Amino acid sequence: MEKIMYLAQLPAGVHCDSFRQIALGEMADQLLQNQHVARLTLHFDDSDVAPASRWRRETVAPLPQVMVSVWVDSANHQAELVQILQQQLSAIEGYLVSESEVLRPPTGLARRTDGMTQICSFGAQPQLSQAQFLELWRNQHTEVALRTQSTFGYRQNLIVAPLTGAAKNHAAIVEEHFPQAAMDSIEVFFNAEGDAEKLQRHRQQMGVSCGRFIDPDSINVVHMSEYIIKS
Repeated sequence: MEKIMYLAQLPAGVHCDSFRQIALGEMADQLLQNQHVARLTLHFDDSDVAPASRWRRETVAPLPQVMVSVWVDSANHQAELVQILQQQLSAIEGYLVSESEVLRPPTGLARRTDGMTQICSFGAQPQLSQAQFLELWRNQHTEVALRTQSTFGYRQNLIVAPLTGAAKNHAAIVEEHFPQAAMDSIEVFFNAEGDAEKLQRHRQQMGVSCGRFIDPDSINVVHMSEYIIKS
């Protein structure tokens, strides 16, 4: 089984809340009718996550408005999926990834996952070898991220190969689930509610750890609503 992630834009003038209904219905049905698709999850930059817009970071434009994750028996057939997505979406960035679900969030099918999902895509520090990047990110940073943030779900997606012409030069895509209150509260976000000293310490620790392996000129951060359609 292989996982493919598509990050995409909506047509001009289309609001994500309106598109969400189309995606959860017609588009999801079309994708699931493809014999190669075993699992499907959709993410939307919709009004439910609007309070988190203050935390966005756009270094390599544009930020995705929609993310489609599919698990297929073989990515060799991914062009069929892109054809379906192109009926509704544009600037489709496709990535074949190797997924590590470090912390599995509680979810339900065909309903919105609680809270928000922070999507971070980034490149590696250019001086690092692949082995050094993985050591710093997967083996050292993971513990820091889980300890200093209020995440209740955490997926690390190592990009194996770009699959579409619009794909950026990213090394990884991370999906982090945060509680609803983290949209409005930096203290909740950094797992330091009511403790200013702890907040400062956690922010510093995250900044230092990220700076060891992430190219600062490559990172994009956006927040989305997650819908698991088939698992």
